Amino acid sequence: MSKMFFLILAAIVGSLGFGINMKIKMPHVIYAALAGGVTYYIYLVAFQAFENHFLSNFLAAVFVSLFAEIMARIHKTPTTIFLTSGAICLIPGGRLYYAMYAIINDDEVAFVENGEIALIIALAIASGFMVVTVVMKLLSRFLQPQKRRFRQRKMAKGHRSNVHRESVH
Repeated sequence: MSKMFFLILAAIVGSLGFGINMKIKMPHVIYAALAGGVTYYIYLVAFQAFENHFLSNFLAAVFVSLFAEIMARIHKTPTTIFLTSGAICLIPGGRLYYAMYAIINDDEVAFVENGEIALIIALAIASGFMVVTVVMKLLSRFLQPQKRRFRQRKMAKGHRSNVHRESVH
């Protein structure tokens, strides 16, 4: 349990440092850092439960993407402010380093093992982001206020009828 605590603390500090380096404003960087900690906690719990790199990173990416979408709407800021700092702890930097190190040392087995896991993790993160983004776009399209949809239809009908009237006269 203490190892998990330090890993989550490291994720929070890493997300905070990344956010500060990217010049994210103060209240937002705190939320992004906490999102990084929770994201890494979800990854750790999912990996302990499933022992699957894709599924654990996918679930963590879905969480951080959903968190970023919600916080962006609350604070009226771009989603990437919360997403980049919150997801930095999922990036497979160590696996990429060991894959490149294996290439230099002519260790094909280690290269394939680390490279494959790095690609799986990257695919899981991208898939998690994509799923949440698509769902949020669809929800925003279907849940837009009825008044706005009615106004858009009315303008479209009026536009067509005006064109028809002009062609008749």
